[in-house]
Amino acid sequence: MSARTIRRAAERHALKQARKAGFPVQSTPTPAVEPPPNTVEDASSSSVIPEPGSPFPSLDEISPARLAANRANAQFLTGAKSPETKATCAQNHTIHGLARHENGNFKILTSEDANAFEAFKQSLIEEHAPTTPTQSILVANMAQSHWLAQRAQRLQDFCIDPDTGAVVDDKKFSLYTRYQTTHTRAFHKCLQDLLKLRAETRKAERGFEAQRVETERHEMKKQSHYWDVLKKDAQACHQISLNALQNMKARAENPGFEAEYAAELAKRGLENNSWEVASKAS
Repeated sequence: MSARTIRRAAERHALKQARKAGFPVQSTPTPAVEPPPNTVEDASSSSVIPEPGSPFPSLDEISPARLAANRANAQFLTGAKSPETKATCAQNHTIHGLARHENGNFKILTSEDANAFEAFKQSLIEEHAPTTPTQSILVANMAQSHWLAQRAQRLQDFCIDPDTGAVVDDKKFSLYTRYQTTHTRAFHKCLQDLLKLRAETRKAERGFEAQRVETERHEMKKQSHYWDVLKKDAQACHQISLNALQNMKARAENPGFEAEYAAELAKRGLENNSWEVASKAS
């Protein structure tokens, strides 16, 4: 594209914007300049592209009445203001509803059964039984994605001749097919994320359960060791009591038992039991 072509396109665009803004514009024909023979103007080879003149007059050249009228008209070009008009404008250029959004939310078309969608969504909730907000969001997205994929399938049917099976509108058929593929993938992606989240949750729960069981087993071992020690102490005390009773009985039956017992201890190099001595002294 030559530099002259670019300059003329810029001038035409500037004049068009000036007319839309309400400024009086008087176009002056640009004298045609023939290029020299056997020469080609190239925009990439031209180092300087002339700037088009500004078609907009200054504020001093506009009458006060025109300026006031322009400012008053500009107040009507600020877009929708009330919630009702904003909601209406949000539906502009809504053709098929496959883009999922109605002010950022999922939309049920008037030609569809809202109760059927809610029943389908409830069936998914009963099947997967979400227990966390994240799981609930994934299940809701699954329901919406499947619903939109089915809507795209129905719209594809309108692009096919029911008698011959030929596609009568290639452009719309390709568009609906692309949307169907997108929402089908979104459904499976949400399902995979849900199953992965469930698996991680179960793994974490098994880890906590194993740790709890190990802690309980350790506490049981400690308790068992404690009672074993008490049992052995009780058995030792019982045996000591039996020995003391036998010694007392032997002393009562044999007056010389004490001397024989002391001699036997001395023979073996043992000392007399301090408990027995203390009890005898008392």
